[in-house]
Order: sequence, then structure tokens, then C-alpha cells
Amino acid sequence: MRLFRGMFTALAAQALLIVAVAGGGLLWNVHTSSERLLRNRDAEHLETFAALAGEAAAAGKPFDRIIADLDRRDPLILGNRVAFVGDGDRLLAGPAAGPALVERPVVVDGRTVARARVVRPPLLTDRDRTLMRDHYIGIGAILAGVLALLLGAAYWLAGRWAKPQRELLRLSHEVADGDGDIYFDEHGPREIVGTMRNLRRIANRFERIETARRTWLVMIAEELREPIASLGGHLAELQEALTAEPEFKAAIESDQNRLARMAEDLHAVALADLGRLPLRFADVDPRALIHNTIWSHGKRAEAAGVRLETSNLPPYTILVKWDAERIEQLFGALIENSMRYVPRGGRIVLGLESQKDAWRLIVDDNAPGIDVDLAQQLFEPFYRANAKDTPGGSGRSLATARAIVEGHHGRIEASNSPIGGLRITVVLPASPPMA
Repeated sequence: MRLFRGMFTALAAQALLIVAVAGGGLLWNVHTSSERLLRNRDAEHLETFAALAGEAAAAGKPFDRIIADLDRRDPLILGNRVAFVGDGDRLLAGPAAGPALVERPVVVDGRTVARARVVRPPLLTDRDRTLMRDHYIGIGAILAGVLALLLGAAYWLAGRWAKPQRELLRLSHEVADGDGDIYFDEHGPREIVGTMRNLRRIANRFERIETARRTWLVMIAEELREPIASLGGHLAELQEALTAEPEFKAAIESDQNRLARMAEDLHAVALADLGRLPLRFADVDPRALIHNTIWSHGKRAEAAGVRLETSNLPPYTILVKWDAERIEQLFGALIENSMRYVPRGGRIVLGLESQKDAWRLIVDDNAPGIDVDLAQQLFEPFYRANAKDTPGGSGRSLATARAIVEGHHGRIEASNSPIGGLRITVVLPASPPMA
């Protein structure tokens, strides 16, 4: 719409300029034509008056009487405007001599005895005013009609030119949103249509790549789950059959659990990417979910020398409609991400705050801070900050968290923590919106 307004405004301005220039030219032409008409009329009337004045002067009538008779006989055209002058522009009768607008000789017996001179500008009669008014009204009507036609043409042209541009903008938005199946009417300038075709080819190519990526991700996640589960059973049998150090057994169990979590996280991200993440909403207490998460990750945190703490938890029971299993997976993913970067002796703090009809879940740590400009990249699968300095971890934890949050119609964002590291803030509605 903004493009249409811009085009229409530019064309309308040009139309106004054309009408203004044309109207100015017409008005100037009417004005000069009127002046020429009045001058010709003065010349005709003065020619007749000079002949009559010559006859009156031959009969001995003085010039001042002749002027008085003229003022009485022709008050509208030449009255009070004509003077008689002699040699050297000496005033003989009439108003004070001025520049000669029109001049005719007064001849008596073949000899010029004076000159009749119009010395004042003409006065418009009622007929003149009516004629001028009709001219101006006609010009105004013509200009208004021309302006209306030009504005109509400008509106049509702006719509015609803006339509393919709007269509191109719509297609670019669809491509940016990941829609690979785009359609458009191939109408408009050849360059615009060619650009639309290129966008469609780009969108189709990316759609094929994206479909292949999602399919492979789901297949890999599905293929990983079964052997990892089988591996866990075999490892349990092996631990029972063999006598080994507790540290060795704990390491095997930790690695197996890590593989299981990786498969579950990858599976959740893949299903969310396809819009098929299963969620079972029920009434739960988020405080209990936080405590359960801290308990389930307590041993691992203790082994890593990291303290898991709570902060700002409401002292009363809270009921929200969330998927408890997925929220615990969410907290687990956030804690796992923090533990990857928090040094020994560090802290991870879980908090819960009310926000209108939603709740803010906050996870703070005191790991080295991140660049805020790179914060959103943390939620991309397999992205890791300082990956070269941090052993292990695929960077999938925050991607898993985002998938669960989006499934709950919430939002997640990263920022600098007040305790010195990273803060992850999750805002979830107390209940899912009605369809």
C-alpha cells in the first residue's frame, strides 16, 4: 500500500504541475487577449470621436465642451479618459495628460489642430465583467476536468505498476517464511516476472533441501533411539556380570544416559521442525517441576562441582496447563546447556515469576557471558558458543528448549545474567490458547 501511495503521489504531483502550467498559460492568454480587445475597442471609439471632434472644432466649439459632451455621451468607454493635447504635448482639455495608450489626430480643413489621446486605462463594463467571468469559469471547468482525468489515470497507472511489486514482495515474504510452494500470476513488466520466476526456483530448491534435512533428522533420531535403548540393557547386564570400579560403572551409565538424552532431544527437535511434536497438556505445578528437575540433575551437577539453586519461587501452589514431561525436558536441556559452560564452583539458578496470564521461567548461570548480538544463534541446532574451548556437547540443548517452548505457544530469549553469565528466559502462557 505504501508503494501505491508513493507512486500515486508522484503521478498526482506531476498532474497538478501540468494543470497548473496549462492553467497559467490559459489565464495569461485570456488576460492578454482581453487587453488587446479593449485596446482595439478604444482605438475604434477614439477614431470615431476624433472625426466628430474635428467637425465640432471646425464649427467653433471649444475643446473643453467637446470633452464634456464625450463624458456625457460615452461614460463607459471613453468618458473621463480622453484628453486633447497640442504641440509639445501641451494639455488643451481633459484629464491630466499621461502616457498615450491610444492616440488619434483631430483634423480641421486638412490641418491637425490637436491630438485626441486616451490617457487612462479602460474601465470594465458589466458586459466585460460577465464575459471575463464566463471565460474564467470555462477555463476552471476545463482544468478541473483535465485534473480529474489525470488523477484517474494516475490512480490506474499506480495500481498497475504497484501490483507486480506487491506480488513480488508477497512472494519474497513467503520464501523468507520457508514456503517453497509459491504461485503467482505472470503479469507485469518482463523484469518483475523474471524475478518472480527466479524466486520460485530458489524457493523450490530450498524446499527440497529443507524437506530432505527434516526427513534425515527424523530418520536419524528414530534410528538412534532403538540401539541406544538396547545398549542400555546390554550395559546393565554387563555391569551385573563384571566386577568393576564404581567410577567405571558410573562413567558407563553417564555416557549411556547422555546418548539417550541426545536421542530424545534430537527426536524432539525433528518432530517440532515438522510440526508434529506430541504434547499432553494437564494441570501441573511448575514449582514441583523445578524441584524434580533439580533432584534428577543433582548428582551430575554435584559431580561437576556446580550448585543447582532456586530463586523467587512463589510460596503457594500454582496450577498451569502444561505438558509436565516436556517442561522437565525443557529444564533439563537448559541445565545441561549451562553445565557445559559453567566452571567448577559455579552456580545455576532456576526462578519462576508471574507475568499477567503467563509465567516466566528463568535460568541463570555464572559462566562467561555471551555477546547479546549472538544470543538468538544459541537456539539453532548444533550451535555452540566457544565450541573450540568446550569439550563435548552438540549444541542441541537450546534448540530442544525452543522446540518445546514453541509447542507451548511461548517464547524464549537469551541475555546476560545478573550473576555474570547467561540468562535464559522462557515465557509460557498459563494455558494453551483455544483453537
